[in-house]
Amino acid sequence: MSGYSSNSYLAEYGSEMAYNAGFIMAFFLDKGWTKNAICAMLGNMQRESTINPGIWQNLDSGNTSLGFGLVQWTPATKLIDWCNSQGVPYDVLDFQCARIQWELENNVQWIATSEYPESFYEFSRSTKDITYLTYAFLKNYERAGVEQVGERINHANYWNSHLDES
Repeated sequence: MSGYSSNSYLAEYGSEMAYNAGFIMAFFLDKGWTKNAICAMLGNMQRESTINPGIWQNLDSGNTSLGFGLVQWTPATKLIDWCNSQGVPYDVLDFQCARIQWELENNVQWIATSEYPESFYEFSRSTKDITYLTYAFLKNYERAGVEQVGERINHANYWNSHLDES
């Protein structure tokens, strides 16, 4: 099984969300990311999608002009077209993680700001504190309309204290 995926909100810190978060942690640790960077990303993912690769923005299934997936790619076709070109399903945890790694390797999606000047690669290897990295992911990757920064930071810190690097 490669994670829980549905067009619904996963329960906050419930078993399905925890399973998906653990999968994401293992996936990105294997790619050389630091735990701090992964937890910062997870804090943002939880705000965006409840760490659910199958969720549509506003639960508006099939509306490809809106966001979709773990990081709410907007328009959803950013993810869907890429997955179709790879011949893989777009609502699966593995392939959405692979898309994020592909974005890192191909300088896609991440736009460094003067306040957070790291490249996506530098972010992924950073040991800076989780609050800083959560902001960096929000500002340079998500660029969310509704930031809810405190919520993202709280989620990131939760995952940092509840997930192992093993």
